[in-house]
Amino acid sequence: MKKLLLIGGLAVRDMLSEKVMALCLIIALAATAAPLLVIAGLRVGLVEGLRTALLEDPRVREISNASNRQFDSVWLESLARQPDIAFVAPRTRTLAASVLLMPQGRPQDARRVELIPSSVGDPLLSPVDMSAEFDKIVLSAPAAASLHAHVGDVLDMHLSRLGEGAAQESVPLRVFAVSPPRAIGQNAAFVSVRLAQAVEIFREKAVSWQDAWTSAALAFRTQAGFRLYMKHIEDVPAEDARLRAAGVDVTSRAGDVADLLTLDKRITLLFRLTACMGVAGFVSSLAAGLWANVERKRLSLATMRFIGVPYLTVFPLLQAQILAFCGSGVALCGAWIVGSVINHQFAQILPTGHPLCIINGRLCMVSLLLTATGALLASLAAAHRAGRIDPWEGISTP
Repeated sequence: MKKLLLIGGLAVRDMLSEKVMALCLIIALAATAAPLLVIAGLRVGLVEGLRTALLEDPRVREISNASNRQFDSVWLESLARQPDIAFVAPRTRTLAASVLLMPQGRPQDARRVELIPSSVGDPLLSPVDMSAEFDKIVLSAPAAASLHAHVGDVLDMHLSRLGEGAAQESVPLRVFAVSPPRAIGQNAAFVSVRLAQAVEIFREKAVSWQDAWTSAALAFRTQAGFRLYMKHIEDVPAEDARLRAAGVDVTSRAGDVADLLTLDKRITLLFRLTACMGVAGFVSSLAAGLWANVERKRLSLATMRFIGVPYLTVFPLLQAQILAFCGSGVALCGAWIVGSVINHQFAQILPTGHPLCIINGRLCMVSLLLTATGALLASLAAAHRAGRIDPWEGISTP
């Protein structure tokens, strides 16, 4: 350990004795690395910004049937058990899902809304969880605004059945919560699956509301539709294709997700090509500088070996790491300044909290790791040359 500290101290003193040369190498390395860091920050900001924006909208991860048909409940349960699917909820028939909600005492504020079956864990309602109580509903933000309803208000759900067995029913429902504005952009009410199915039974069969509610407690063998949400947006195109291959006509944002993934791949390829060119220049310039330094100091190194100084091969290795990390530090500072300027210039046209250029800790760690690896590769030739210097060269060389 003492011998390594000795050679390390000599390597540092050697660099300090030639400050101008060391500074030139550091600036050259920083000039090579800084543009790469800015490009990497732009890639992270662009792709991750789009990805975050999509993730914040759970509807991007939604896949639903395009038309009513009979879906076996066992099949839907098997969907829910798939590891890449986060949530599955059945849907009732479209015509049976529209009801009239009227605030008690304010008939002029009545609005027709769509009933959406839901349960605990619905991504559209997060962080709100659907109440398990049958008489509580979650209003969408547009519905709450048009009904002038607030949490705790009581709304009357008016149901009517035409034709044979015509009947009307009014069911009081309490507003349990209001969904986040991003959940859905239309007048809708999230209700328990049983309540949505009871409404469907009441409208399609000549039964009383109480009988419809009792029948809804029984397990339905088939459902008119479904909506599911993937855990990751990357899984949306594959699940969309799988369902279509199984003969299920679905609607989803698979096209948008596929475009994002394609953009990510192309930007990554562009960055890697640019990075390879930059890294090659970085390694070449550092390797040339270290080799020239060993050649210039061949006499001094031979003399050091003659007097018994060990580990001369470590000499250029340590200098390479010191130069590389100093150059990386300057490059990171420069890239951070340029990134801040870019983010400031685009602040007015970008969503809040989504900068265009992101120089984060992960990027810094990766750049330092790559720098250390590149410096090691660049110094191998110089280390090999230093190791082949013979002690007597310090005597024979004038």
